[in-house]
Amino acid sequence: MGLFGPPKISLMLEKYNFTPGETAKGTVTLNLKKPAYARKLKVSLVGVRKVRHGNKWQWQNVYDFDMPISGEKDYQKEQVPFELKIPPDILDPRTSQQAIQNSLEDKLGSAGTFISAVSVGTGKTEWKIKAQLDIPKKLDVKVSQDIQLYE
Repeated sequence: MGLFGPPKISLMLEKYNFTPGETAKGTVTLNLKKPAYARKLKVSLVGVRKVRHGNKWQWQNVYDFDMPISGEKDYQKEQVPFELKIPPDILDPRTSQQAIQNSLEDKLGSAGTFISAVSVGTGKTEWKIKAQLDIPKKLDVKVSQDIQLYE
């Protein structure tokens, strides 16, 4: 149940524990009160980790992959199945650290190179599959589901 009635979007996965290289299969269900024009409906695989910058801790994306599952149209009540391939090297620590470094360097140039060199990641990466309906000039409708990735 949503805050003010039934949820506008829900995400159901066939399972919640995966190994690298597997395919996550599921269904995104939309339950909007009235039709809404949207640019796309997408699912994402996201990994976040707590990272220390100096004396501050922040959540930082170490992996973020978006995949559109339906295009530009009016949405209201429908179920959209999807399959999302989990990369075989996703748990390789060099891949995740490289993603952090590339992101910082892209956004901040040489300052990003320095920051990424002194940033220290800690703990375990938290993984989620997210679904989002991209509605122009309004709040997007979105939901996320925690998953586990194992070697």
